[in-house]
Amino acid sequence: MATRRALIGAGLAMPGLARAQAPFPNRPIRMIIGGPPGGSGDIGARLLAGKLTTLLGQPCVVENKPGATGALAAAEVSRAAPDGHTLLFTASWHSTSAVIKATLPYDTLNGFSFVSTLTTYGMMLAVRPDSPYETLEDLIAAAHRNPGKLTYYSVGIGSAHNLIGEWLNVATGSEITHVPYRGSGIALPDFLAGRVDLMIETMTVALTQVKAGKARPLAVTSTERLADLPDVRRTSEIFPGFTYDSWLGLLAPPNLAPPVMEALNRGVRETCAMPDVVARLHELGAVPAPCSPAEFRARVESEIAHFTRIVETRKIPKQD
Repeated sequence: MATRRALIGAGLAMPGLARAQAPFPNRPIRMIIGGPPGGSGDIGARLLAGKLTTLLGQPCVVENKPGATGALAAAEVSRAAPDGHTLLFTASWHSTSAVIKATLPYDTLNGFSFVSTLTTYGMMLAVRPDSPYETLEDLIAAAHRNPGKLTYYSVGIGSAHNLIGEWLNVATGSEITHVPYRGSGIALPDFLAGRVDLMIETMTVALTQVKAGKARPLAVTSTERLADLPDVRRTSEIFPGFTYDSWLGLLAPPNLAPPVMEALNRGVRETCAMPDVVARLHELGAVPAPCSPAEFRARVESEIAHFTRIVETRKIPKQD
């Protein structure tokens, strides 16, 4: 209960604050996620919620609220009281939605308090085991010889999968055709059947396929090579500057009180230091990545700026 005791102590040191606001948390915490159960975001949310329940001394309950690519959940949290009892567990779509959506029912940056990221993980570029392309350079060379013939799949226009694919086109001067799907579960059968050439996927999905012998990795976009696949190169080793780490993280309503922010940020940091959490994230191809609120906001700002340039270069229209 160290986090809770520290916060209560902070309240006692400031009598005016203590009178105005009860110690945090004083009731169950709702952690809302904008996707269905079972995905990587849901797994991360439930992992963190279970640990915060112990650390903060109040139940932290995950609520799945899918719809509008997470916008319904984000909008609800953005409008909630800034007392720390309503939180948003979100992913890098928070950045990409700001780039690709024509309108959003919230302000991506100023409509939230950025608590911390929980984890980061790269994306994987892979082909089927029977593919003629042994390396990423082989695939790019084929794309140059046959512009528009090769294809990659994504889980939707404006998804990180899509934007990385278009970044690859920009970085290499190639023209690999985007084939959007409504989710990995729908895209994978077409990829495995040979109807799509290139997989650009989250580690959670891609590692499963690689370990099952159904996909051959060409590169990972992460800052570091994967411990489980040390021979697979990073994209930046092939094309300098091509590095991308997706993330899962915790947001709160805007204007969160500093003691509440401190308690939540400390809770994430303590969670990330727990051996069972580190092991579980490793299984998902991810690493613990706690950070300060300022660092988290700066990450989102940087991603928005970078992917805006990609969208403009590739002339991808805004989506309703």
